[in-house]
Amino acid sequence: MEMLMRIGLIGTGTIGGGVVEIIESKASQYREKLNVNLELACICAKSDEEVAPYKAKGYTTTTDAMQMIADPSIDVIIELAGGYEMPRKWILAALENKKHVVTANKAMIAKYGHEIFPLAEKNGCHVLFEAAVGGGIPIIRSIQEGFVGSEVEHLSCIINGTCNYILSRMGESGLSFESALQEAQENGFAERNPTFDIEGIDSAHKTAILASLCSGKYVDFEKIHVTGVSKITAEDILNAKELGYKIKLLGIYGRGADGSVDARVHPCLVPQDHLLASVDGVLNAVYLQCDNLGQTLQTGAGAGRLPTASAVVADLVSLARSTDVGSRKPLPMGWFTKENPATLIPVDETYSRYYLRFTTKDSCGVLASITGIFSQNNISIESIIQKDVKDPGKVSIVVVSERCKESKILAALEAIDSLSSIAEKSQMIRFLK
Repeated sequence: MEMLMRIGLIGTGTIGGGVVEIIESKASQYREKLNVNLELACICAKSDEEVAPYKAKGYTTTTDAMQMIADPSIDVIIELAGGYEMPRKWILAALENKKHVVTANKAMIAKYGHEIFPLAEKNGCHVLFEAAVGGGIPIIRSIQEGFVGSEVEHLSCIINGTCNYILSRMGESGLSFESALQEAQENGFAERNPTFDIEGIDSAHKTAILASLCSGKYVDFEKIHVTGVSKITAEDILNAKELGYKIKLLGIYGRGADGSVDARVHPCLVPQDHLLASVDGVLNAVYLQCDNLGQTLQTGAGAGRLPTASAVVADLVSLARSTDVGSRKPLPMGWFTKENPATLIPVDETYSRYYLRFTTKDSCGVLASITGIFSQNNISIESIIQKDVKDPGKVSIVVVSERCKESKILAALEAIDSLSSIAEKSQMIRFLK
């Protein structure tokens, strides 16, 4: 028996248009092979101009999302408009009306998931959001279903294509951060205002969602440590390469022995033989270490019209098959609430090896002063490299520390930066391992 699912779509932008395109091109295939009939019952956008092309093709259209949500003949609402407040309003209204929801809105999920998921569970509704993290990479379904025979012990992800493109181009061509960013903007890989991406905010939303799924606790993205890539220099990229590493912006999750959660976003030096090191350009990747499964890597297009739209449509097909004659209950997400918060490990309580770059005046005793401060803070040094820099009278000193607690490194850097011989604020980048 064919399963008919009537869909209300909010948002006709890049991804919304891609969803319509995929459904139009594959509708007959879904009916024939999967017994699923995906019917776009109504398409909603902000203005008559935006919905006009779809109205001309015979679709029912509207500019009133709440009116569409109230239509009892519509089974599922797709939210692809973006933003925080209005999507929250629409999704909560849809759930109150006992409608299922599919969204690609990672920012809204990260900010308001603690309201959305308990309501969905209360009303027996599905909320699917595969496209919210990693675009076309099926990481959400993998964690929720594919890895249930294992527990995720560690996760590292390259989850922002803009940053990965910038860092890749800096490594390939020796570009400055500013030049690589400009190139990314010219190629459509970075927004005119790139702050959301380059300062790690987008990665924080996605990392918090993944950390929540892995831990079964609510991880508040506003409470995790976030450092972006805007302070990474061509010199850092070159130094990392000489050490046998690449610099990547990573979202990181780890579990403590006591059930606490290590969740953060920052640049990392990744060994060149690590699975993540080969993920360049605008590609995304999620690397997981599981207790029974071992190591696994999922990689693919993390954004873009059709990859993201493909993930949305995959959720629709899964939803249609799951709700056929009530055959499958929604995955429980009611635990995603502020009453079930993760105990976050403060970043200064974490341990790592550290890449430290100091720009100093070319004078006697500077290196001795720096190493003396490391000794005072009980920090062992793995290696020291001294280099000339373009500015006359200055020297670049690169120190690689042994593994130690971050609070010790921060105390040492504060003392070093206060030295009169330090010409610029010191650089610190963590090693992945």
